[in-house]
Order: sequence, then structure tokens, then C-alpha cells
Amino acid sequence: MVQLQFPDQLTSEEFLASYWQQQPLLMRNAIHNFPFPLSSEELAGLACEEEVESRLVIEHGKTPWELKHGPFSEQIFAALPEDHWTLLVQDVDKYIPEVAELGAAFRFIPDWRADDIMISYAEDGGSVGPHTDTYDVFLVQAEGKRRWQISTADFTDAELMKDLSVRVLKDFKPQQEWTLEPGDVLYLPPGVAHWGIADGPCMTYSMGYRAPSTQEMVDDFSQFLMEQIPDHLHYLDPPLALQRNPAEILPAATELIADKLNQWLGNPKLQQEWFGCFVTQVKEHLPIDPPEETLSEQALKEQIGMGHQLVRHPFARFAFTKASQGTVLLFSCGECFSLREQQLSLVETLCEEQHWDPAALGKIIGDSSNLKLLAQLYNRGYLEFIRDE
Repeated sequence: MVQLQFPDQLTSEEFLASYWQQQPLLMRNAIHNFPFPLSSEELAGLACEEEVESRLVIEHGKTPWELKHGPFSEQIFAALPEDHWTLLVQDVDKYIPEVAELGAAFRFIPDWRADDIMISYAEDGGSVGPHTDTYDVFLVQAEGKRRWQISTADFTDAELMKDLSVRVLKDFKPQQEWTLEPGDVLYLPPGVAHWGIADGPCMTYSMGYRAPSTQEMVDDFSQFLMEQIPDHLHYLDPPLALQRNPAEILPAATELIADKLNQWLGNPKLQQEWFGCFVTQVKEHLPIDPPEETLSEQALKEQIGMGHQLVRHPFARFAFTKASQGTVLLFSCGECFSLREQQLSLVETLCEEQHWDPAALGKIIGDSSNLKLLAQLYNRGYLEFIRDE
């Protein structure tokens, strides 16, 4: 299994305590047992697919820092200049299982924080310009060399170059600079300005971590609550006393309203259920379709008994939490499944692994509740079978 080698005997616990979301860290030869499976030609082929999210940034195109969105054609690639351009492809781990295996090296970070593995290929001088991000990222050099310049100074949108299709800082003054070679990893916390410039053709894998904005979370939580609150609930006065001025909103009224709202907004159980659903939502451009034929619980059991391997859909996201009163909540692709505490072992297995041995599953599905859960997940498309030909 691929592993991340920290420098100077640094442990993952020490990294989280001293670096995570605090300061950058350069790790030389940190990934040295991973075969980086994708060639530049294969990455370009992926960028030609309709469902794949991809971009091209051309430093000296029709406009400075010209941005193009995929899917692309062979003709577009053939017309590119010899240098100073970058191809970026999102969610490559969802399409290429061998790429997804790199994620195992970073599982000291909670799974629900992980977003995707983006791969960028650049010709000599290729770059997307100096910029900042709102998320954590591990920049893993896969092929060639890339020079990284960083600055921990504070930047705002006012310091962006105007009238560009990409976010480029106009007055970037680097404080540190390194050239990364294959296997090197650079960790950058949110807000650290950085500029990666290809030193000859190169490829970089970016392990990105979700950092939803407070506005985004409030919006999603509000929508969640709208689905939970019965529409027959209305405002009710306490015993209404005569007031001197009928135009005045008395403190008692606002206190009552605050109390009523907080029954929903401050409900820990609802917050727990919402958050698990929120962080396991699947991106809109990564839809999961249910199978053409649904399976009954008995039919699913027979398929497993025949040795067919059940696997997680590559787009699916799973997480769980231990709730009160002997309940385990399994979150899958924005849904919440309330389960018995005795099903924790199955839940942990579903969240830990991507595929499961049929013989091991055969023992688990002896419990009818476990079989029911697997059937529900399969019929939604979150699980699927891989059949040996």
C-alpha cells in the first residue's frame, strides 16, 4: 500500500498538530512506491470525454491567461503552442481506480474532508499563475519538474488582476521557492499564495480537501430543515398582554421566536444528520444512476453466493457516526440510514473498503438487516457488482 513518508521522523499526529491548516511543508521523496499510472496522452484522452470536468490555461493565448473548458478535441490539443500551457483534469480518481489508490497515503485526514485528485499536465513554462485557494492541498509531483513559489502574505480579491478568466495575483512576491521532482510532495494550507511553473514537461497530482463556505453550509442546512419542519406549525402567542404602543415589538416576542427557531436550528440530532448528508453529497457532474434492474434481497444474496464481487461505485461517498440510544447513522451520497448498533461492523466495513470479499459478505448477510441495507444501497446504484468473465 502506498504511504506518505514525512521528513525527519515527523509523525502524522505531529503534522496535524503543527502544520495542517497552519503552515506549508515540503516533503522530499515522500511518495516513492507509487507507479503514477497515467500518461499525458491518457490524461488528454480523459479531457476529451463529455462527462469529465477539465480546463486548459494558456498563458499567452487570445487573451492573457486564456481559459478554455472541456471537453476538448484532438484538434484543440494539436493547435496548442509549444509551451506555457497547462491542462487540468478534475476527479481523476473517480474514473481511474489506479489513481484513486494514491488516496490511501493521506487517510490520516478524515475521509469526509477529501474532495478529489486533480491531475495537471504542463509543457515548459506552463502555469495557472500565482493564486490562492480556500482548501488544503497536497501537491504530489508525478513526472518532470515543477518550480513552486509561495507567499504567506495576506491577499484579497482586490489584488487580483482585472478582466481575466482565471484568478491571478498581480503583485505576487515569493517568500520561498522549491523545485519538486517525482515523489516530492508540497503541502499548502488554505490562503497560502502559490505559483507552480513547469520546468520542462511535467505532471502533478493534487490531493484536494473540501472546505465548504459558511454561506454554503447555512444554505444547505436551511434546505434540509425545510424538509424536516412540519408545515402545520405556526407562530402562537403566549398569553397576550395589552401593551402601551401596538407598533412596538416587545422583547418577549423576539425571545419567543428565537426559542422556537432554536428548537430546529440548534437541534444536535438534526445537525448531526444534516452534516453527514452534506459531506457525502455527490458532485452534480458525477451522477450515480440506479441499476437497470433492481434486485430483491434474496436475489442479491444469491449473487453474492455465486461469488460476484460487490464494490462501491467510484463516485459514491460513505461516512458514519455513532448516534445516541444504540443507533449508528450511515451516510451515503447525501442520504442517511439509521441502523442498529449491532450493524456497526458492517458500516465500518462499507466505509473503510472499496470492495468486499464475497465469502466475508456471505457471513454478514446472514443478518436480515444487513442484507436489507446492502439491497437498498445496490438499488440506488451506490454499490455494484463486478463479475469475473
